Amino acid sequence: MKTDFPQVSPMTLSHRLEHDDHVTLLDVRSPAEYRSGHIPGARLAPLDKLSDQDLTQLLGSAGSRPDHPLYLTCQAGKRAEQAAHVLRDTGLKHLVLLEGGTAAWQQQGLPTNRCDGALSIDRQVQIAIGSLLLLKVFFGFTVHELFFVAGALIGAGLITAGFTRWCGLARLIARMPWNRNTHCHQQANA
Repeated sequence: MKTDFPQVSPMTLSHRLEHDDHVTLLDVRSPAEYRSGHIPGARLAPLDKLSDQDLTQLLGSAGSRPDHPLYLTCQAGKRAEQAAHVLRDTGLKHLVLLEGGTAAWQQQGLPTNRCDGALSIDRQVQIAIGSLLLLKVFFGFTVHELFFVAGALIGAGLITAGFTRWCGLARLIARMPWNRNTHCHQQANA
């Protein structure tokens, strides 16, 4: 991925996290994504909630020190770059992106903390779509055949989400109360 910001490999960041107490890593994914699996030591700072006040509280003095970079991660890298642009506009200078995001971190077999019982947004979307399709087929056979049209609409929504990388159902599910919990008290290595 070509970007305006420097990048660090998952292995290099892992080494820095192990050997440097002053590494600050922000995870800019949603709370549900964070709970479903995050890099140990990463602080949750959802992209849609990045503000000067939240950053000051979250980072304290660590974010304003020019000698310490601020590392950013998301699932695959796109949102981390968006967050870097937002943060650069607030005056932060030394921003570094995790190459490939949390997905690349996990592919390297590096440790991940996970909150018990948390399902990723992607899995929740898959469960919702599968359930809707089963219901539409059931109602199509038992109530009225127009319910089969709803299956086609769901398919069109999936195609649109695939081409545009925007999924309205994922955004809706991310706003559900069980996905808004930012606390991760029970952690287990995965």
